[in-house]
Amino acid sequence: MKSILTVVFLFSLGNSAFPQNTILWEIRDPLTSKQSFMVGTFHQFGNSFVDSIPALKEALLKSELAIFESIDDGEATIHTINARNPSMEIERHFSQKDIDKLKVIGKSLNVSIYKVEPIELLFALRQNFQKTKCKTVSPTDTWDHFDNYLIHLAKINGKELVGLETDSLQLSLINEEYNSPDWKEAKKVIRYWIQKLSSNEIAEGDCLFTNQYRRFELDYELAVDCPDDRLIAERNEAWLKRLPELISTKNCFIAVGFLHLNYTCGLLEQLKLRGFQVRPVAIKKITP
Repeated sequence: MKSILTVVFLFSLGNSAFPQNTILWEIRDPLTSKQSFMVGTFHQFGNSFVDSIPALKEALLKSELAIFESIDDGEATIHTINARNPSMEIERHFSQKDIDKLKVIGKSLNVSIYKVEPIELLFALRQNFQKTKCKTVSPTDTWDHFDNYLIHLAKINGKELVGLETDSLQLSLINEEYNSPDWKEAKKVIRYWIQKLSSNEIAEGDCLFTNQYRRFELDYELAVDCPDDRLIAERNEAWLKRLPELISTKNCFIAVGFLHLNYTCGLLEQLKLRGFQVRPVAIKKITP
């Protein structure tokens, strides 16, 4: 099981080389000539970032089938959390000042902080940091989640949708991977992110990977073995039981988190091993 401290550095991934300057990949089946596209998303980017990359919408419009990690609307997850019995345990480990700040975060997510698990709150704090401090979401954005905006575009353009898993499964895997830490175990790291969100200073490295992604300065490390992480390797393995047949029979648009494309166990390398042709797509951003 992964240490909870890993969450602190989850998105602070330093890269020394950037051989693939793209977030979009073409996948072809040489037997059926079906053409699909796969984008590695950074979930916390808003719709203005997506709209600045015309190639993404072009790839989506070419598709017959749009595939995402999950196509749940999020309401089921909110209902699951809010249906839990409340616990006042959080009050024992944080000051009233911190509790007040956490309540604001919880309100923005439509959940009670007295019903979330510590690891769920920790992920929410990290995501909030990306949106507010690393400015992945513009004040004018109407969508604050990369994948959800793509799902919206797929729906309004009449695309058939497929979800590879459910939001509830994601919640379960997150808690299992981080060994369901209690409030005492998670307190130090949660306080760390409360302080980061309260500070006007951004430390060097806080938004390093965010900015690399924003500029497409990405190294997929395709020859590197996968880390011991169920949230990546185990889910990739499950998705690969479905993706090859879908890609072989329809022109697909596939949007999953960027890390699922990385390493030897990533979707790109695994699809190559299954006989698909995979190549990076050169993309340009519209300058505001």
